[in-house]
Amino acid sequence: MNPGLPGTGIGGLFYILSALWMPICEVRRRLQGHATREWRLVARQFAIAVGVVAAMSCVFWALDTAVLLHQIAAHVVGKGYEMWSLRVSALMVTSGVLAAVISTVHLVRLYLGLRTGRPAAG
Repeated sequence: MNPGLPGTGIGGLFYILSALWMPICEVRRRLQGHATREWRLVARQFAIAVGVVAAMSCVFWALDTAVLLHQIAAHVVGKGYEMWSLRVSALMVTSGVLAAVISTVHLVRLYLGLRTGRPAAG
């Protein structure tokens, strides 16, 4: 993802993945009889995450189109232009850092013997 583009850092990526996972987690909890959130909250967070992904996809499409047009113009003029891969490498670095943080948290949780679920209200 592009440096300087809001929502594309480790926090934004964590939010998007969490919000997209939220409906699946809530359905599982409801099937087990442990509903924890209102559907309106789940739907709102999911919709925001989908909107962020759609907006970022549009921005990336526009940037890729601009790069492609620049490459075509550079080829016509005769100047060489290298393929732009900053977005892909930034996405890989951000995803790697996020995976390391989540893995570390889970390893510490397992080491300390902490539970992940909340006890059922009752």
